[in-house]
Amino acid sequence: MRLFDAHCHLEEEAFDEDREEVISRAIKSGIIGIVTSPIYPEDAEKALSLFRDHQVVKVSIGLDVAEYGEDDEVEKTIQLILDNVDDIVAVGEVGLDYRVASRGGPDKDRQKEVFRRFIRLAKELDKPLVIHSLWAQRPVLRVLDEEGASRVVLHAFGGKPDDIKFAVERGWVISIPTNVVRSENIRRVAECTPVEVMVLESDSPVLAPNPRERNEPANIRVSLTYISKLKGYCPEDLASITTDNARKVYELWDPV
Repeated sequence: MRLFDAHCHLEEEAFDEDREEVISRAIKSGIIGIVTSPIYPEDAEKALSLFRDHQVVKVSIGLDVAEYGEDDEVEKTIQLILDNVDDIVAVGEVGLDYRVASRGGPDKDRQKEVFRRFIRLAKELDKPLVIHSLWAQRPVLRVLDEEGASRVVLHAFGGKPDDIKFAVERGWVISIPTNVVRSENIRRVAECTPVEVMVLESDSPVLAPNPRERNEPANIRVSLTYISKLKGYCPEDLASITTDNARKVYELWDPV
């Protein structure tokens, strides 16, 4: 069985004590590819130092929406992407987070301004986008559409059926996290998402099947089993489909 973790954060401090063991467990569980997505410049540098030449773990560089108000952080992130374009598979996670805006962070207009910069950068570099959309699923979709984004991974997407239809019509990929086994909203998203545009993610170290535990990529097997029953698919077939979807959007068709 071939599995792919389309989005996680293996560079985070939560994995400093046993990162190699976590990756080893992932590989033993059948995972052939992992995309880790640092969201701070210092974490991006750490991820690149850890995984630049890794056969299984690949890097996507983004920025936490809470940092969008800091011009230095935005510019530093953009420069890191430009300086390491051959060593990353995507731009992101980037997007909109209206919960951040409601708590005194960058306002909605500023978020959209910075988000558009990242979309245009990804298009210029011919890289896919990994999208964050907390409390802002529909606005994210509108901005992506207005900017003509074509290669999109909607990370841990929580939109309504009409939002999913909108995304599917544009060929964007919807990523289902491992907390699908306990989240009613994510379960509904999985039900509505055609497998032809579905990928699986852990979002490690968060969104574990068991909320009391640290998450890790090997838990993709748990969500695969659950979604297979939900969608009426053989687990091996769903694993193959979602893995091929991930490898295609990230352009990882050679052995990873």
